[in-house]
This record gives sequence, structure tokens and C-alpha cells, in this order.
Amino acid sequence: MGLFDAIRPKAMNSEELSKLILSTFGGGTTSSGQSVNSDTAMRAMAVHSCVNIKASVLGTLPCHLYQKKGDKKIKAEDHSVYSLLHDQPNSWMTAPEFWGMCSACLDLRGNFFSLKSGLPGREVRELIPFPVGRVKEVIQNPDYSLDYKVARPDGSIIDTIPGERIMHIRGLTLNGFMGLNPIEYARESIGLALATEKHGAKLFKQGTMLGGVLTVPGNIKDAATRKAILDSFNDVHSSVENAHKTAMMEDGMKWEKLGMSSVDSQFLESRNFQKKEIVDLFFQLPLSLLQSGDKVATYASAEMFDLEFVKFCLLPRLINIEKAVRRDLLSPEEKKSYYLKFNVAGLERADLKSRYEAYQMGINGEFICPNEAREDEDRDPYPGGNEFRTRTSTVKEPKKGGDNKGGQGNES
Repeated sequence: MGLFDAIRPKAMNSEELSKLILSTFGGGTTSSGQSVNSDTAMRAMAVHSCVNIKASVLGTLPCHLYQKKGDKKIKAEDHSVYSLLHDQPNSWMTAPEFWGMCSACLDLRGNFFSLKSGLPGREVRELIPFPVGRVKEVIQNPDYSLDYKVARPDGSIIDTIPGERIMHIRGLTLNGFMGLNPIEYARESIGLALATEKHGAKLFKQGTMLGGVLTVPGNIKDAATRKAILDSFNDVHSSVENAHKTAMMEDGMKWEKLGMSSVDSQFLESRNFQKKEIVDLFFQLPLSLLQSGDKVATYASAEMFDLEFVKFCLLPRLINIEKAVRRDLLSPEEKKSYYLKFNVAGLERADLKSRYEAYQMGINGEFICPNEAREDEDRDPYPGGNEFRTRTSTVKEPKKGGDNKGGQGNES
């Protein structure tokens, strides 16, 4: 029985029917009168900017598959999954596009689904992401395995795909196999932001926005005379070139400048509050990234905001993705030695001074060698660059002809 067959006997009115359809397809109405779902939420500039920033940042981070061999960790570039995750997951997408789509789906739906193309039990040839809305249902079977009901691109047929053929990255979950839709829980805040944007647009379209009032004694009934007085006044005192000049009023005329009313001030304050609530509380982004704060951030405070963004917003998502890839793309034997890692240090690539200072501290602290730093900068290694040696210290050698008991040694 279809959706409309189920609702016909209830004789719903148009408003109830609209709410049911919106709820079924991932949306819903709000107290502000705005319908909010994953698509309409992106029409709020605060939501669009936050989703775009998080997707863009995630797409810029280098993604590597590593293998542990004894005490060493090397890039597993010979593994079939490496190029899919680092370079190109399928024939039409790049890795930054793929991970950007993953981030956007997590923000707008709480789930990201990708088909593992290839024969079951064989290596994965491609990762094919499903657009929002293509996965209709996730079913947990009695043996706790998962099945996914997925619509084909034309929507004509819904296939049931076993869980072992799906890479599923979830956001916050309460049942263990489906992420919660964040937009549903922030629907009222986003709806209010959409309503205030719509109100502001109508205000400028239909409202009377006056710069001031010119008062003339008496009653001028002739429209041509009124227009001539206004045109003459505007020609002399309007435009940037005439700003701050002294005006001379004739025949008892008076000019009164109109300022912003308290209602206008409250409207702007409401818009700023809605932006802060969406950006700071819902998406956990510092306002400095959107340049929407009341005050300009200093260099020190902006740096702290960026650290908070990486620590509280970006890292939890990266770790979630890394663990999901390990679970869904590696065999039980490979899980013992292979793992995925996003390089967050890539965020510092725009700051040359900070990056070089970090390399210097790492080399002097003997936890990276010069050739490792050169590799991060896409430079060729040099002979002797693999040595771990403190560049600012001296090396002590024992005295010749003895065991050097009690001696201090020679410095070279």
C-alpha cells in the first residue's frame, strides 16, 4: 500500500497532508511557518556557509592509509584502497569532492552511504556515494546484520543491498545503525532564520525607506511644484560629493533626518542571534570563520578559535570517518596492521613561518628527521637527511686509551 493509499481514509486537510509528506521525505513545518528539510535549510546563509566551510576543510586534508610493520609505520600505497581514499574514489569524483560530500551529508542528514563496487569478497574497485534521499531504509535483521533499501537513479526500483557492500558513516546515533538527522533537531532555529531573511527581503521590497523628511509651510497642492522643490533640494544636497556641506533652508522649510527605529534594531539583533545560534551552537564553528562576530578577532583570539575548531569540531568527525573506513573497507586480517589517518597538519600549509618553526622543533627534538620534513614539503631527500640528531647540541666521545671513568669526554 502506497503513501497516499494509507492517508485517504483519514480525510486529512491540505495542511495535515503537507506536514505528512514533508516529514516522510526528511522535512517538516515549523512554528515560523517555514518548511525545513535538508534542501531548504541550505537556503539559510548561515547553514550554507557552515556546511560549505566544513566540507571544504575536510576535502583539503591529506588522507593516507598506513601499515604498521614492527616499529615502523609506512604508507600502504600498494593497497587497492589507498588510491580510492587519497586520490579518486570513482571515475567521476576526486577525493576532496568525495570527502566534502561526506561532510555535507553528515551535517544535513546524519548519514553518509557509499556502495563498494566490485565482487563480494574481492578488492573494492570504486566507492560510489549515494545522494541524499536514495537510501530509503536501513533494516537490522534478527542476526543484527544490516540491509539497505536503496532506490536506483531513476527511482523506479528499490534494491535491497546487504550491509557488507555498503560503507556507512554515521553521525550521532541512538539505535546503533542509523545516525540522527541534525536538521530535524535544529528545525525551529533554522526556520526562524529563514523567516527573518524572508521578512528582511520583503521589508526592502515593500517598505518605505526614507532618509529624511523635508517640511514646507502651508499646503502645496500642485504636484509639479512639490516635485520641483524635492528635485531642487536633492540636486544640491544629495550624493557623496555634497556630503557634510552646509544647507540653506528658505521660506521656513525644515529638514529632519530619520534614524533607525527600535523595531529595525531588534530585527537586526534577532538576525545576528539566529546566526550565532546556528554557527556557534549547532555547527560548533567559531564565528570568526564567517566574519559574523560583533568584534574583529585579534590574531591571538583567532588562533585560539581555529584550535577550538580543530579540537572540538573537526577531530571528532575525522576519527569517526577513520574508524568507519577501517570497519567497512578492511578485512579482519588487514585490520591488525592497516589504519586510515587524516593529516590535520595540512591546515598549517598556508602559514609558512609556523610550519617551518614546527619542523625545526621536531628535528631538534629528534622525533622527525630532515628528510621527513622535506617530504611534507614535496622536496627530494638529501644524503644524511634520515639521521635523527639534535642540530644545536654537541656529541661527546670517550677518551682514547681508557674506559673514561670519571672523565667528561671530548666535545666535537
